[in-house]
Amino acid sequence: MRKDYKAYSGVQFLLAKYRNIFGRPEKRKCYLGEDFRASERRFLKFALEQRRIELEEELYQRKTIN
Repeated sequence: MRKDYKAYSGVQFLLAKYRNIFGRPEKRKCYLGEDFRASERRFLKFALEQRRIELEEELYQRKTIN
């Protein structure tokens, strides 16, 4: 099984971007230890899912215009 490294690095980039958004100091004050980790995971899952939906909508709009 071959890995697609270009796509993998894109996912890693998005995760780093969203972790940076979630990991701001004001968020860190709200959570303690494992609660922060669990909340971060839920946020990352939500953010990636929203990104997928945005991309699908953009592709659909491009198809309907052409």
